[in-house]
Amino acid sequence: MIKTIVEQFSETIELPIEVEEVAAAITAIGVPDEIHFVPVDARTEEIRGAFGQFYYSPGVYAESVYVTHIPYNSNDTLEWQRVVCCKELVHLFDTDMERTDTPQEISEFLEKLVGALSTDDYGPADFMAAKDKMALYQALPLLLPRAALHNARVAVEAGKMTVEDVAARAKMPVILVKLMLNEEWETLNGALGGHS
Repeated sequence: MIKTIVEQFSETIELPIEVEEVAAAITAIGVPDEIHFVPVDARTEEIRGAFGQFYYSPGVYAESVYVTHIPYNSNDTLEWQRVVCCKELVHLFDTDMERTDTPQEISEFLEKLVGALSTDDYGPADFMAAKDKMALYQALPLLLPRAALHNARVAVEAGKMTVEDVAARAKMPVILVKLMLNEEWETLNGALGGHS
């Protein structure tokens, strides 16, 4: 289903894409009822973003509302906050196997996430950490869609824009825009199931 959302934005050339626009597109297809982005004060080297879901009832006989909270680090730059929030939105499409449900799973996942991925310790936590890293790459076409990326490549190759100019326009980290402008991006993104 992430492909559906990526494709919905693919012909957009006007930048920046607002994270709230992406969230609205996701709620429009009925994944959760509500999505809230919540700034938190944290150390960047410890956490950039998270993802949590719950139901609440707005009234005694009212239907339950399915809510997604996405805490993001208010100490990160705006560019990284945007990427992290979109990466967390990608997790809305994760399977049950890719999600952590218990305190032990969360602990094991965090240990894998901040530790070495390439160990001989295979299991659900390793899989979830790998999926979390992949989600970042899957989120990038939501902020720099195919049509805008094409225009940016043409402008950079013609010397009319720099990578930094594109990053500023897209409100994304330069390092990630540089990756997307690389000719290998199409192959990498295709392998991840993207279209951009």
